[in-house]
Amino acid sequence: MMKAVIGAILEDSFLSSGYVNLEAREIVQSTVRREKINPRGTKPELLETLTKTLKEVFDNVPDPQELVVGLGILGPCDYESGVFQGNDLARFGSLHDVDLKQEISSALNIPKSSVRLVNDSVCFLRGEVFGGAVRSYSKSIGITLGAGLGSAIYEFNKVRDANYFRTPFKSGTAEDLLSVAWLTRQFYERTGIPARTILEMKMHDRPAVLEEVFDLFGHNLAEFLIQVSLDERPEAIIVGGHMQASNKLFFDKVITKVHAAGISIPILRTYLGEKATILGAASIWSES
Repeated sequence: MMKAVIGAILEDSFLSSGYVNLEAREIVQSTVRREKINPRGTKPELLETLTKTLKEVFDNVPDPQELVVGLGILGPCDYESGVFQGNDLARFGSLHDVDLKQEISSALNIPKSSVRLVNDSVCFLRGEVFGGAVRSYSKSIGITLGAGLGSAIYEFNKVRDANYFRTPFKSGTAEDLLSVAWLTRQFYERTGIPARTILEMKMHDRPAVLEEVFDLFGHNLAEFLIQVSLDERPEAIIVGGHMQASNKLFFDKVITKVHAAGISIPILRTYLGEKATILGAASIWSES
């Protein structure tokens, strides 16, 4: 019997999930669900959102088969046993010591062995390697931009967390200069207007300021990608994350600056978007 694979990714404030056809290496669009989730929620609230969303996806699988689940989740977590070990109450700490494999298997009435967990930081690149823009490269780097800086490296047929967020860069770390927090702080320093998100920055209609801070952001990103390229020598770099909608404000300038530095490898923007993480979580079932 063929497996029906559900890929899911639990991020800072959203749970995304969908049915993945492993043979075609594609997500069945009609099954995709994206639910708001409160990382500070109680254990019952978080588990209800998780299991309810997975059930909704399974109910929309075209021809229900043997169900298996691949879930991407942040650490610390014992990915083998399925026990979540994080205790930060702002980041799903209510799930501390919860056996997520058991909770999912009980809710969906499937064996515990039919649930696998993977670190969320590698899911984006896993998806792009499995069925996306870097499928043909033997070594690639994935970068996700958003509330923080995510990163992963693919080589020797494996994807691993690169942990670039803590890499020394300029006056601090890479994440200090390559995050939404940096952008909103720069916006505030120039306008005196507090903003928590890029959307809020755009709503204040200060196009000249937006252009200035995104130019600086793009300059920082280009310098960082040059540094990474020289250190790791990848065949390609792909960039995704929740800042994708703002790519037009900086991405072309990043490519120009990187190539002007003599780095000729492709600097790609994801076309799978958030679906890459769903595909990446599900792809853990392609390894057996």
